[in-house]
Amino acid sequence: MSDERWLERVRAIARALEAEYGNPLHGNKDDPLDELFYIILSTRTRDTSFRERFDSLKAAFPDWDALDEGALPALESLLAPGGLGKLKARQIVSIVDRLQNEFGTATLDPLWAMSDDDAEAFLTALPGVAAKIAKCVLMYSLGRQVLPVDVHVHRLAMRLGFPGKKRPDTSQDLIEAAVPPELRYGFHVNAIAHGRAVCLPRQPRCDACCLTQWCDYCRVGKAGE
Repeated sequence: MSDERWLERVRAIARALEAEYGNPLHGNKDDPLDELFYIILSTRTRDTSFRERFDSLKAAFPDWDALDEGALPALESLLAPGGLGKLKARQIVSIVDRLQNEFGTATLDPLWAMSDDDAEAFLTALPGVAAKIAKCVLMYSLGRQVLPVDVHVHRLAMRLGFPGKKRPDTSQDLIEAAVPPELRYGFHVNAIAHGRAVCLPRQPRCDACCLTQWCDYCRVGKAGE
């Protein structure tokens, strides 16, 4: 497929998703450090559970600078219902410590003045922050035209014939490059909505899908999966 035809296809898919879901909000945060912790809590947990954990975390620690070693027991207990409480608590405390050493306080506001590449490099140098998490902060909180590839985006892209590999992390650069920058935000938020409601990991609801005309999975792959 030529580059021009591919772009037409991607734009048509993006239009269909936007018409179906309208670029929904997913509870993401305007403040970049809030968003970083929100995404960390979302990792490997239920869609609703991490939102409750973040609200509880913010209520208990309205000042992120209070998250030090002494706060670990309370933080672990608070995060335990969402899963991986000890791991995530330790990661958050380590990030706060790193930011305090770098900026004198727990903040990511200096990222506003950085380029996309420099901001992503800074974020991925923080404890346990992978590219997908960094790109969520860049996209949702800093308004950058990047495309975080999570499990929903990856599953949808693979079924639609996008270039990619077996895992979301190894497909990040390939899928991001396949979507024009101005379409990335809408593609991401609508793909999440579609992945949760229709394009399920198992037994996807192809009869209710707005993308069947472009879907390789629906056309040839479903029977063999």
